[in-house]
Amino acid sequence: MRIRRIIVTMSLGLLALAGCGRSGPPVVPILAEPAPPPDLTALVRSRAVILAWTRPTTNIDGTALKYLAAFRISRAQTAPRTSDYSVIATVKVEKPENAVVSGNRYAFTDKDVTVGARYTYTIEAVSRRGIIGPPTTEATALVTVEIEAPSNLRAEAGERTVRLFWDAPTQRVDASPLAIVPRYNIYRGASPGRYDPSPVNREPVRSTQFQDTNLVNDQTYYYRVAAVESQEPPWQEGLPSSEVSTAPVDLTPPAPPQGVRAVVGPGPAVSLSWELNRESDLLGYLVYRSDATGRPPHRLTEAPLKSPTLTDRSVRSKGRYIYTVTAVDASSNRNESVASEAVEVRVP
Repeated sequence: MRIRRIIVTMSLGLLALAGCGRSGPPVVPILAEPAPPPDLTALVRSRAVILAWTRPTTNIDGTALKYLAAFRISRAQTAPRTSDYSVIATVKVEKPENAVVSGNRYAFTDKDVTVGARYTYTIEAVSRRGIIGPPTTEATALVTVEIEAPSNLRAEAGERTVRLFWDAPTQRVDASPLAIVPRYNIYRGASPGRYDPSPVNREPVRSTQFQDTNLVNDQTYYYRVAAVESQEPPWQEGLPSSEVSTAPVDLTPPAPPQGVRAVVGPGPAVSLSWELNRESDLLGYLVYRSDATGRPPHRLTEAPLKSPTLTDRSVRSKGRYIYTVTAVDASSNRNESVASEAVEVRVP
């Protein structure tokens, strides 16, 4: 049975106040215990156990948790022999040296484990007053010889998406064959070699491909994949694959400009105007002209126009001209719309 102690310090000033006012024993203030992290998970990777959890925001009485100092990690070995819980590490809330922090998520790696052993972990939150909260629910992990890394990882960029492909591993790192069909966890990072502690997939995927969605176009993402042999948490991962990176691209062009109008004169000139497009990523407009029906148009504007107007002074008297306008977005792909409806003019 585990016993948890709460230490409350009382100042001499408080004791002195007990003699003033009403008679009776001094009243000890009730100090709330911090709530435990709500989602402790254990993951086996490279013959180590990675614990991940979210920082709690309340005390056990529901009040806001404002002064959190650390997390206390305890471990027990449950197989092949049993050992009692003991504290193996303390992780500071701010700038911990023994854990990785991503937002409000923490990850601690326990490397002092033995292949073939099963371990159970709990975490307690500790306030700045030294009050230790109740432990989390237990997270259990069985350390095994890891599966070799998936090979030939490839990334294909799409519209706010990245599609990943890889080849399945066939053995463990000790060259023993796999007796299972592995599943996979996919990890994403915003910089090389740095990944969130939790995979982007909610559950290990069965196939050797994965589509990551709801991404930001033109932002580079980094990926790696690891095989998973357990069928339920905690996930027992093999070695991570090599890293690939790519950036989603905008593939959606703007709508074609509407309401193109042409006015001839004064003199040998044609003034064009059209309605503004409403796309937020619009870069500008390109204007095309054909000198005769059936002849392919050529572009009049070297760079996209910011304004929905153009005066063409390169026309000649007695000439017949056909104009179209396209819209171009500001993405790295420079998507161009289809041509507007053509307008034809004759210069007197």
